[in-house]
Amino acid sequence: MTTLFTKDADPAFCVIAPTAYLEAYAIRSTAHLVLAHIVDKDPKYANFYEGLAQLDRGDRIIMDNGAFELGQSYAPEKLIELGKKCGAHAIVLPDYPWKPSSVTIEAAQQWAPIVREAGFSTMFVPQSETGNLSDWIDGYMWAADSPEIDIIGMSILGVPNALPHIPAAYARVVMTEVLIDRGVFAEKYHHYLGLNAGPALEIPPLLTMQTLHSCDSSNPVWAGINGIRYNITTDSFLPVKKAYMREVDFTTKWIEKKEIQEAIQYNLDLTLSLFDLNKDNQ
Repeated sequence: MTTLFTKDADPAFCVIAPTAYLEAYAIRSTAHLVLAHIVDKDPKYANFYEGLAQLDRGDRIIMDNGAFELGQSYAPEKLIELGKKCGAHAIVLPDYPWKPSSVTIEAAQQWAPIVREAGFSTMFVPQSETGNLSDWIDGYMWAADSPEIDIIGMSILGVPNALPHIPAAYARVVMTEVLIDRGVFAEKYHHYLGLNAGPALEIPPLLTMQTLHSCDSSNPVWAGINGIRYNITTDSFLPVKKAYMREVDFTTKWIEKKEIQEAIQYNLDLTLSLFDLNKDNQ
């Protein structure tokens, strides 16, 4: 099967936003991370992405498996159903945070061929028990070597869990450097799932290392909705700790206040400028 997800893909930022904000802001990128649990509940959300898949823009759409939000992944049969519903090109295979890598590997061995047969590319997200770096790398190496895996997902849960002595906001940068130093960074598409801080902390070093093909976050839009405007004098752009922001509500209605819309636009402009700057420096 052909895939949109190759190591030569241009780096891109996936804008995650409440349904009411998709048409205004998600359209600014041609890479998208779609949330399975919202596809399952919200026809407008699913239809928006299904529509993007029909456009001639080269959009590439990954659908997550719901594990981060629900505590466990949807069953693979349901993921295939939801992937078709939202026009996804790739599906995140079931993964099992805090469990040995073998649990996630065994699920992928069973389901990757079926997901690919259904017409989707596959993403594998390495996991391990807490502090077991070697086991996490075992999972990563399995994905690197498997012809059934198209994308490797770098989790904001799994990587800090394998490196508990490293602050979560830096853990994936450190892990990426570990893989490069060991000469085992895979020649595959890598997607960094979410952000553990504002965008300026993780994204620039990953782009410099040329390891990030796409990443996603609700932070630019959600911060703006909450009246938070990015600040270029902070190390991450985000002037408050992410832990102090309320959880994203995907049912939030459109807010007419000009200052809110300007904050969202400013936050997105700064985030996307990181990718433009990377192009200019290459």
